[in-house]
Amino acid sequence: MESINFKTIYTIGKKEFLDNIRNKWILVLSIILFIIVAIWAFVAPYQQPPPGVSEEVGAWQNAIFGMLGITALLIPLIAVVLGFNTIAGEAESGSLYVVLSYPVRRIELLLGKYLGLGSVIAFSTIIGFGSGGIILIFQLGTKYVIGYIFFIGLTILLGLIFLSLTICISALVKKRIHAIGGGIVVFFWGMIIGIIMMGVLYGMGYDYNNMLEWPNWFWNVAYLSPADMSQTASQIAFGWNSFYAPGVGEMFLPESLQMRNLMIAHAMWFFIPLGLAYVFFKRRDI
Repeated sequence: MESINFKTIYTIGKKEFLDNIRNKWILVLSIILFIIVAIWAFVAPYQQPPPGVSEEVGAWQNAIFGMLGITALLIPLIAVVLGFNTIAGEAESGSLYVVLSYPVRRIELLLGKYLGLGSVIAFSTIIGFGSGGIILIFQLGTKYVIGYIFFIGLTILLGLIFLSLTICISALVKKRIHAIGGGIVVFFWGMIIGIIMMGVLYGMGYDYNNMLEWPNWFWNVAYLSPADMSQTASQIAFGWNSFYAPGVGEMFLPESLQMRNLMIAHAMWFFIPLGLAYVFFKRRDI
């Protein structure tokens, strides 16, 4: 079996990264993430903390939960936009045929493109959240610096997962428009699965007033959504294993939602679509 040429992967990845620098993707995403952090750094201290929580901890919780809600939408959307054109779009335009006419293997091309696009997400997140984090720490204190670093890492991982999913779809379908449609489905899946399961829960006779009696399977629905998994893992990274539900009181996360289980699930969402992308790409007739 012929070995993988890592220099080729690096060269392809570098080209993808530099193309996105020229297209201003990195600059735009970094600025957006910086603005999100800066806004919450100034807004969070003025919000009411949950009952029994100190003002410092409450300010951090308000800021992080606020950012989680926005990044759970923004980062997957950016990943879908970056990844949908990777295989299907270039195959349709004919540029993929030209690239494959050179001595480059499909696995090298796939990994190179993934490396380049993943670097765009990682670099932009580090720059945006890193620079914005200076303001956040200045405003809210240094109590959760380590948790904030984990939060940045989990945000990058969320983007890489959605990039894997989108490239997998791009490798499977034949046309660019189908890749766009598949990317939209992937994006909205994580947004609506919780709503669907909430409807099932209410249909079984549960409601908000008996939240303490909700079955464990409902909380484990988080594993079906990378965005929900990322939010839950970020909460645990800060040491917040419970949340306050108005009218109900303090609710603790179930034991099944442990960091170890969440990271295993993250790895599965990352590697399985990427592996399938290679299988689809290898069988594709260019």
